Formats: sequence, C-alpha cells, structure tokens
Amino acid sequence: PAIVVGANGQVEMIEQQWGSRRGPRAALLRKHMRGKTVKTVIEGLVEISPPITVRSVSEAIGMKVGDLSKRLLKETNQLYGVNSPIEFHVAASIAAEKNVELVLKKQETAEEKLLREFEEAAENVDPEKLRPRPPVVTIMGHVDHGKTSLLDKIRSTKVVDTEVGGITQVIRAWSVVHKVEDPDTGEKVIERRITFLDTPGHEAFTKMRARGANVTDIAVIVVAATDGVRPQTEEAIAHARAAEVRIIVAINKVDMPNADVEKTRRQLYGMNLLPDDMGGDTQFVETSAATGQGIDDLLTAILLEAELNLDEDLQADPDRPATGTCLEAYMNADEGVMATLLVQQGTLKRGDIVLCGSTFGTIRAMYSDSGRLLREAGPSTPVRITGLKEVPNADDPFFVVDEIAKAQEIADLRRVKERESQLNRFAPVSLESLTAAKSKIKITELKVILKAEARGSVEAIKKELEKLVHEEVRTRVLHAGIGAITESDVQLALTSPDDTLIVGFNVTADDDALRLAEARGIKLNEYQIIYNLVDDVKAALEGRLKPIEEVVHLGRAVIRDTFRISKVGTIAGCYVTSGVIERNARVRVIREGVVIFPPADKVVGLDSLKRFKDDAKEVREGFECGLKIAGFDDVKTGDVIEAFKIEVKQRTL
Repeated sequence: PAIVVGANGQVEMIEQQWGSRRGPRAALLRKHMRGKTVKTVIEGLVEISPPITVRSVSEAIGMKVGDLSKRLLKETNQLYGVNSPIEFHVAASIAAEKNVELVLKKQETAEEKLLREFEEAAENVDPEKLRPRPPVVTIMGHVDHGKTSLLDKIRSTKVVDTEVGGITQVIRAWSVVHKVEDPDTGEKVIERRITFLDTPGHEAFTKMRARGANVTDIAVIVVAATDGVRPQTEEAIAHARAAEVRIIVAINKVDMPNADVEKTRRQLYGMNLLPDDMGGDTQFVETSAATGQGIDDLLTAILLEAELNLDEDLQADPDRPATGTCLEAYMNADEGVMATLLVQQGTLKRGDIVLCGSTFGTIRAMYSDSGRLLREAGPSTPVRITGLKEVPNADDPFFVVDEIAKAQEIADLRRVKERESQLNRFAPVSLESLTAAKSKIKITELKVILKAEARGSVEAIKKELEKLVHEEVRTRVLHAGIGAITESDVQLALTSPDDTLIVGFNVTADDDALRLAEARGIKLNEYQIIYNLVDDVKAALEGRLKPIEEVVHLGRAVIRDTFRISKVGTIAGCYVTSGVIERNARVRVIREGVVIFPPADKVVGLDSLKRFKDDAKEVREGFECGLKIAGFDDVKTGDVIEAFKIEVKQRTL
C-alpha cells in the first residue's frame, strides 16, 4: 500500500498499489491510518506562490494549520482562518523559526509563458522537420553609393525613381530568384531564392540600418569607387560586425571615369576587410548598376557564401507557428495599418492572430513584395499585412498566438509597461535639483509636432532632432504620430503657450486642419527630404539664441591738451596713437588704466570730430584731431580715448 501524506503531516490518501483495493490489508491500513498524522521535516529553501494564505504556508513549512494560526495570533494579534491571506514578511519570519527559507515564486505572466513556449520550440526542434530557407541579405552603405540602383538592376525595376531626393528613407524588402546552372549537368537551371533588404544610407537612419543588420544573414557593403569609404560606410560595417553576419563588399560605379578602384580597396583593407585572394575571408565584387557589370557575380557570391559558411544556419521549421520581425509599419488611408514583416521561423498564414509589440490583430490580407495576394508565407519571406489594431514599432518581434484574448492581454500589459517607462524617464524632483536648476541658464524650448508616413521615419527624425542641442535652446517633440496632419494637431499647437512647429514628413494636412490653420495663422510645414526638415528646425532653433555682442576695438588717441568753449563744452586735442578714430564710433575715457567714463550701463559716442577746422569722418594713426565726447567734459591731459564699435553676431548650434 502507498500512503500519501500532505505537507502538514496528515494522511490524505491510502492506495493499494497491487492486488485488490478492497483487500484486507488495505482495509486494515485505512482503519488505523486515516486522519492520523505522520511527522514530516521540511528544511532549506522552499518556494511559495502567491496568494500567500495560512493553508499554503502550512503546507510549505510543514506546520499544522492550528499551530500556525496560534503563532500568527501571537505575532500579529489577529485571528486567521484557513484561507486568510498572510503578508510575505510575516510568513518568512515564522518559516525561519522552522529553518525554512521562503522564496516568493513569481507568477509567470502570459507574455513570459508565450516567450518560453517559443524558446522551447526553437531549442527542441526536430531536425527532420528543418527545411532550407533563402538567405536574407541586407544592402548597406553610404547615401548615394548606388545601393537601391543595384537592386533595381537585379529586379529590373525603377524603385530608385520613386525615392524623393534619390535616397531610401524606409526599409524595403524583396525576394529575388536567381537562376544558376546545375554543376553536374551544366544544362538544368536551378532557381535559388534570395531575400534582399534595402536600408537607408543617410545618417539619420542609423537605427533602421542597425535593425536591418540584426535580421540578416549576409551584409553586402556597397562602396562607390568614385567616393571611397565614407562615415556611413564605416558605420554600416560596424553594424554588420556587431550582428555577427557575413560581409560581402560590392565596389560600385566602376564604370565611371573618375572611379578609383585601387584606392577604394586600400581604404577597405585599412578597415580589416581583406579579400579571399589575399588571405582574408571577405568576397570583393566590382559592380556597375548602370551597365549591369558584376550583377551575376554578386548573386553568385551571395549563394556561395550561404552554401559554404551558413549552410547549417539557413534552416527553419516551416510547420511551427510563425515568428519574425516587423521591418516597417505605417497607416494607410484605405486599408488601415500596414506592416512589413519578415518571417524568420514557421509559416505565416492569412487569418493568423499576430502579436507584434504592444499591438495585435488578425491578418485580413497578406501581400508579397510585388503586391500579389498571398495565403501563406514561409521562412525568410517578406510580406506586407493588414489587420493590426495599431501601428507597431519598427523592429518589434511578432508571434502567432492561438487565442485573440491571449494576444490582447499581452498587448495591454506591454502598453502599460511602455507608459510606465515613459513616466519613469522623469527624475524625481528634490530641493537640491531645484536649487541647481535655478542657478543654471534658462533653457528655451522649440516645441515640435511631428507627423510622418511610417514608424521608422518618426524614429529617425526624432533621433536627428535630439542631436540639435545647446545649453540655451533645445527641441521638444510634443507629439509624434503616423498619418496626416489633423485638426487635433493644430489644436495642440494652439494650446501651447509658445510658438510650436507643425511638421509633416511625406504626409499632408486634411481639410479640417488646413481650415483651422489658415484661420488661426498657423503654418503647416511639409517635407519630403529629411535634410530640409532638419535644416529648417535647426534654423528655427538658432533664431531663438540670443545674439552675441562683440566689442571691436578701432583705435586709441591720447589727449595732449584741452580747450574750453562756451556753449559747446570741453574740446580734447588728441594724437591718434593706434588704429583709427571714427566719427560714428563709441568711445570711453581711460585714466591711469581705469575706465572713468561712461558708466558700465551706458554707451556714448562723439559729438564732433575735426581735423583742424574741418569735420572728419575718421582720423588715422599718426595724425592729430580735436573731438568732443557726448555728455562728458571732465577730460584731462594724459587721458586715453578709446574708440570701438559693437558687432552683433547671430549664434549657431
């Protein structure tokens, strides 16, 4: 027979493990043992889950409920029932008397449970279910080095023509099929799929480039042979190395007359990028987006890199629930929230419930990079979906969950955490901080309301505006959102006590916003290129800086004699010792090295300046002159008259 004893020592169940449960041995055991207690000893570390009650503590530390209730009455002077809650520190102190250390076991949240399930699924994947997946390749490099043009040549499209200012300002993702010959027969064509990510090259999109590198297998660093290695080229290489991905170098624009391939190669060698024919592990390919030179070589290099160095990594289980990364998201007027997702594991299907960051939804429609409607998408496939409730953050991971209620619960908890983290950014106010702040220069804020077409653009612009700092002025983004400039944005600007800039990036204002802005004299600033937006905000900030008044010394003259003239005052006969004395200059009188006139809060000039009997505009060094100082007659022989002017200079950041 088996005796099952609870933590409180009471026999809870008696079972016959063999023979008849109604046999005489089992009956005898029940008769003598049922309801009796068996001494149990519990020591050491014991976990306890909330809620903490008398019953749970009794079972955890091996103490009878009655004895525990008496001990609690003595400890707290309160009566406790079996299910009465106990504060953890009280339970821990009583447990310590029994040589038991209670540890509060944190309850697993729905989010933690979901993440744990996906991690376990990734660790315990059946090797037989793994299937090859296409490599994900990120095109990275400096602005205007031809990244998008190379992809255009590969895809035979004109995407670059749609980029405002010729620069990529969002991440774009495409699947490309490259046809290669069978190495065995040399005749049969094998189709190999490659997924490309095109990332922006301008420095404002640093985070977007970092996001691209973190979801990729291979990074193609594009360097123009006409320009060489630039700051964003170095930054892209750093991101690729930090993400521990394989690097391929594409030296582009080799067909240009001013191309210097050897100089570009030497610059890359200096960054520890050595080609495989020089003992390194980096493939170098010379390309031209204009002529198509090296395009096939670049695709072959990508597939070779994937086959030789990433064969084991380029596998995924297509049968598990899908998970991946949100590359970009924006609000579409016709279909609502549009999100570009990269599926990394599993298969994403239309109708799946997706949790992405702090938002969720059911996939209503799913499109390929060419706009074709899809029913499902496997690993390494970029798709554009609709159906999310809100615009997620770019680089948010997404998961497919089985219940809409679970997705909503996790999304709500994440929104609460985001709100708390935003509130926690403000440090608590203390007397010391207030005193220190009072002694500092008052900071003038330029308030900005920002609207853009995509979440990634908002992040990049905010990051760029945060760089515009000065000890006296700074920018403050009152509100940043996705979509058109609305009437509520104009109302927010009107409620602000100071002038507020309303800027739209690749978006326009709706009719209500236009009418209200025109009626109240609010200017709506719309931009399509980030350079112009940042420059205008910078100019507005610099306009709020107080100009500098700089004293420019013109010349000095020493008084050799004085003449008193009735109804005029004292005329000083001077000799110009240095520089020039101008008629319209400001002056001060120096006696024995000390300025005696004018006072510090006043500025005076000359009533007259003469050379012999003629009025003069200026008198230069080595000549004599007579002058009358406005409002001051107490000049003496030996005094020095210093002439100067004040230039007002506009300050910059």
